[in-house]
Amino acid sequence: MKKTGPILIAVALIFLGVGCVSSSAAVFVDDRTPIALVSVVSNGIINWQDEEPIKPEAPVGFLTARSLRTDPDLAISTRADGLISTAEVMFRSAMSGSPVINLAERDAVLFSRAYQDARVQRRQISLEMALPAGYKLIDTRDRNFFSALARETGLQRSMIVEFDLTKAMISGLGKNGNFRAELTMIVTVLDAQGRAIFRDSYSLSSDDTIRAVEGVYSESGLIGLFEPVIGNAYRKFLSQLNM
Repeated sequence: MKKTGPILIAVALIFLGVGCVSSSAAVFVDDRTPIALVSVVSNGIINWQDEEPIKPEAPVGFLTARSLRTDPDLAISTRADGLISTAEVMFRSAMSGSPVINLAERDAVLFSRAYQDARVQRRQISLEMALPAGYKLIDTRDRNFFSALARETGLQRSMIVEFDLTKAMISGLGKNGNFRAELTMIVTVLDAQGRAIFRDSYSLSSDDTIRAVEGVYSESGLIGLFEPVIGNAYRKFLSQLNM
């Protein structure tokens, strides 16, 4: 049975009660004032596509347990905490070269009183989301946050970048064979009233693959698959804005 990722559930909550949302680059071209990056978030565990996440403490067979003990780089499950922190750094770096995206300084947003007092989506946090240090999963239904941030910092627009990260087998049988990294990235921009004025999604897969044996794989190899795909997602987003 196909499972709905927690990140996609969070996205559905964002747009409850929201009317028409643009995917046009005009939102950025017509207004180049700084944007507050208020959330960068992903699912906490990088699961196999269309399956429930396998938690690191899940029971395994004798041979699998022995292979995991012999090489600390081997894994049956990978948390996304380090990867989402890297994704945030990569996002800021990619946006810094854009003629249409102007991100506000990180500390000016995260250390603002409005951000510190912001309401968070506790239900989604309970589903084990991953965020870079210092970030919150902002509850977009808290319209007071966006207006308070605008009054305190002068930032009239806020951005949320969300990832759904999965692994997908492309050859072999079961969890024996080669697999690739897959992601969906959703970028949302909201105005000072908390209304979504831009939203678009980008789905990509890694060109390279690595091997799994009975579901065991190289964790560093998996991260190595994801980083180029994240960079490609950013380039795809920016190329859309530069059209």
